[in-house]
Amino acid sequence: MANSSTNSDDPPVSKEVPGKARNTSPLLADSGSSASSGGDSETFSLDDTMRDFPVHFDRTYHKYKAGSYPFPNDAQEVERMNEQFCLIRAAHEGKMFMADIKEPGNILDIGTGSGIWAISVADNIFPDAQITGIDLSPIQPHIVPPGVRFEQQDCSELDWCRPADSFDFIFSQCLMGSLKDYQQLLITARKYLVPGEGWMECCEVDNIPSCDDGTMPEDWPLKRWSEWMVYATEQGERPLRIAPFVKRWMIESGYVDVQEVVVKIPLGGWPALPRLKKLGKRFHTLVHDSLPAASYKTFNEVMKWDRAKIELFLASVREIYGRRPSADEERQMGRMAPPPPPSQRKAKT
Repeated sequence: MANSSTNSDDPPVSKEVPGKARNTSPLLADSGSSASSGGDSETFSLDDTMRDFPVHFDRTYHKYKAGSYPFPNDAQEVERMNEQFCLIRAAHEGKMFMADIKEPGNILDIGTGSGIWAISVADNIFPDAQITGIDLSPIQPHIVPPGVRFEQQDCSELDWCRPADSFDFIFSQCLMGSLKDYQQLLITARKYLVPGEGWMECCEVDNIPSCDDGTMPEDWPLKRWSEWMVYATEQGERPLRIAPFVKRWMIESGYVDVQEVVVKIPLGGWPALPRLKKLGKRFHTLVHDSLPAASYKTFNEVMKWDRAKIELFLASVREIYGRRPSADEERQMGRMAPPPPPSQRKAKT
């Protein structure tokens, strides 16, 4: 999260804010958003948008700017996004954002998805604010709070077809794998924030699992899957792993008072604290249920893997969630090798 500067033409010398925001303590295991320039950007009312979505691997995907977002947009995905929202909110102990926002008049929710964040903020925190949610897919509900509206728009465009200096708060969550240039999004968003008062907040998940006590094996199936997803999305030029770099990109883009809050989310029911144990179990289920949707289009289009190979890979990842396979199944399944290390990856021209 960060505050916009007072001069929208010259980025000031930014300074990071020291403090105790970063959470580095281990978790304990249980033992027993001047006018628009009128460029090429487009924005549509959702009522004017066709909803005949293309189908791949038995799932529907966005039609507008097809291929920009690697994940589905069907009812199953809406359910997954809503559960993801609930889990992130639970990990943040009920908070829907971290920035110190006071009575904002205009809010922009980038990549609104199911619209649950915009609707929840309107219902529970800022009922008088005008909240606009933008997304490539028109999958949001029609019945919403009075101040909420949804539009179909590509946030990677440089012109957002709306007045500059007009938003008190711009929020984005889980845009990983969606953008070729995440920092450009930050630069574009900055000119639409109220100078000196507008805030930008990005909530991203680092998809590479980590372990406090060093007991996670390097070839742990879920870690191996995450590494292949990072590799594939880098090759596809829409990188999945962006969370570790957002703070630096915000500072380089001219934001001030930049702060980073790192919150750990357990995977599984191992934490000792009941709240974290429940959160970990739900997150474990979410990750398990998300594997096919996250894998099919990316591995097929970028890595040219067919469905059989993808399923074989996912079977090895799912081992961590189910029964031990038989000897025959293990021989059929094999083990997926790691992706090429950075030093051996071909640079894209």
